[in-house]
Amino acid sequence: MVAASGKADLVLHEGLVLGHPGTDSVAISGGLIVAHGKFADLKPFVGPQTHLVKLAGRVVAPGFIDSHIHFREAAAAATGLSVARCRTVGDLLGDLRLTAGKTPPGNWLRAFGCDEALMLEKRGPTRAELDHSTPKNPLRLRHQTLHATWLNSRAIALLGLEAPDFTPPYGANMIRDAAGKLTGLVVGMETWLSDHLPLVTAAESESRARIMSREMAANGVTAFTDATTRNGPVEVEQFAKLAQSNAICQRVALMIGGQHLDLVDQCEQLARAAGISLAGAKFMPGFQYDPAGLSRPVRRALERGLDCAFHVTEIEELEEALAAIESAKSQYSAKHEMPRFRIEHGGIITPDYIDRLMAANVWVVTNPGFIYFRGPKYADDPGLIAHLYRARSLKEANVHLVGATDAPVTPARPFAAIAAAVNRATIDGVELAPAEALSMPDAFALFTTEAARLARLDAGVIAVDRLADLIVMPRDPFTLAPADLMNLTVDITIVAGRVVYERGRPATASSDTADLRSS
Repeated sequence: MVAASGKADLVLHEGLVLGHPGTDSVAISGGLIVAHGKFADLKPFVGPQTHLVKLAGRVVAPGFIDSHIHFREAAAAATGLSVARCRTVGDLLGDLRLTAGKTPPGNWLRAFGCDEALMLEKRGPTRAELDHSTPKNPLRLRHQTLHATWLNSRAIALLGLEAPDFTPPYGANMIRDAAGKLTGLVVGMETWLSDHLPLVTAAESESRARIMSREMAANGVTAFTDATTRNGPVEVEQFAKLAQSNAICQRVALMIGGQHLDLVDQCEQLARAAGISLAGAKFMPGFQYDPAGLSRPVRRALERGLDCAFHVTEIEELEEALAAIESAKSQYSAKHEMPRFRIEHGGIITPDYIDRLMAANVWVVTNPGFIYFRGPKYADDPGLIAHLYRARSLKEANVHLVGATDAPVTPARPFAAIAAAVNRATIDGVELAPAEALSMPDAFALFTTEAARLARLDAGVIAVDRLADLIVMPRDPFTLAPADLMNLTVDITIVAGRVVYERGRPATASSDTADLRSS
């Protein structure tokens, strides 16, 4: 909608507009794109209050929509100790030792990013090694997949895990050595651990969110979906406060865990008041939502109009998810349009499942960045490589396909994921299932047009009356080789017509207006 004056709020001019050859400018008003074309033709939209940003040949493109991340975990990793770069246990322990030396005794250490499969030794740290490196601080070292944690002895003692009367939560696996002693590695206890560690203050939570949101904006992300299974009313309220305070500058959608279906009304009310949306219900195959399996809670979610998402990295999880989807669809009787079904990750999809995915009209939210950042882990299992994070075969079968980074499991860098979708190369240059590679336009669509369709956002493309969620880049991504695309920078990020990031300008320059730069 153009302002009453008929003038635009912001005009990006004299560059290249992706998807519109011969067009060099975009006019924005009221958070929407109101025109695009030659700058000479857009002059009627320019008034005394219009902010002009001269592109000088730079490229305007739709902003990226990251369809599956874990925002608070990513924010904690971005502002804490990340050991994701470590490829030996010795390097990891050294980083922990340095951080512990700067931390007051008794304070919790939180670290993230260890994966034994990516270590040279093919193992994680032992309890004794952690105790030696962090002798005066309780330590939680989270696995890079977010599904496991290493604890040192101080942490184990504070949490009471070795108390005679301790009862592990459902689904937990506390790994023990031959003598029956805890090794420090616990699996399936992430929610329990988060609930029992000292709470992060509201001020710290907001600070983390601002840093993470800016990092995402610097990588061109204008909207995201948080797919954390533990999300319920408490988490929705926390996100609502962060959105209302502008600590998060992106458009926010949240999934709620399948265990919170009785609290949907409360979650929806909190989300609506803050201008964020509920993206559906998230289910973990194998989790005890209902003694009869997933079908009944999935039907309950559908009756409430919620999309249903399923964590799927293994074939067994895919089978359970599809069985629940097929059963729920066959018994669906609500009057409203059937919500959507989402397979999150789709780590392994064998050919016999592709037709079932298409027949069930399922959306697969894939993680091509896993090929690059975590590729060495998969290269050791050649029998699975052909079925790993499929892309082209799903597109050719008309399965809906969308991309996500799964941050912090991989960095929130859509360009890196897009490059990996094109060349299917690992961080050390090994190709994995090159037959599944996508063309550059199809890979770009994973985070733009297709992601917008899944999110039901009028975004993902530059067109009149679409949301003005845009990015400005120094080069045309479609002309770059994947290796160059991997490191392409974003100069400006715009959400709802407001500049939320400009490269080289400090965060303190953020403004509710679009006037970070005019020329």
